[in-house]
Amino acid sequence: MDTGTKTRRRSRAPHRSYRIRTARTDELDDVLGLIDQAARWLEAEKDTTQWIRPWPSADDRRKRVYESLLNRETWLLFDGERPIGSVTIKLIGHEELWTASERETEAVYLHRLVIHRDYAGDGLGAELIDWAGRRGASLQQNAELVRIDVWTDNTELHAYYRRQGFQDVAIRTTSDNTPSGALFEKPLPTAPPSVPPRITEHTPGA
Repeated sequence: MDTGTKTRRRSRAPHRSYRIRTARTDELDDVLGLIDQAARWLEAEKDTTQWIRPWPSADDRRKRVYESLLNRETWLLFDGERPIGSVTIKLIGHEELWTASERETEAVYLHRLVIHRDYAGDGLGAELIDWAGRRGASLQQNAELVRIDVWTDNTELHAYYRRQGFQDVAIRTTSDNTPSGALFEKPLPTAPPSVPPRITEHTPGA
């Protein structure tokens, strides 16, 4: 995802379409590859430790991402046959990051949202956020908010989410010292997209 205001932005191509579907367990390396590609860019270009060292270890990260695939919570975005983005959608917030009173408000929780750098700069990341919010809301009928936790030291990403309409909630720590403790939320979109969506859900075999 392109978070920089100085990055040259390509014009949006509304006629171009991308398909999205739930990721299979045998696509674990595709999901991790997108994260690692983003980590290499962050290490070279940004003042943040996000994803540079898998947290808390490579094996633990691999297990955590694999579990989300088993639970069919992770989605892959494709340009043709090429995986170009991913997002994990959960309906329950982390008990140590989100307070009990906050969790009383039903919400959609987004994790590991990433767009390949080749596709940065034309708003696809923002569109994926809105798509994921709507998809989660279809499973959580009373959901009011879309929420996300962000690496605490990635202040440029914090600013990006604010530009997407998110509000700061808090910065919190957990017993396992997760580095992703900056919390943001915004109301779920209620109006249909103002332009034809480029992201289309694909059902394998359909």
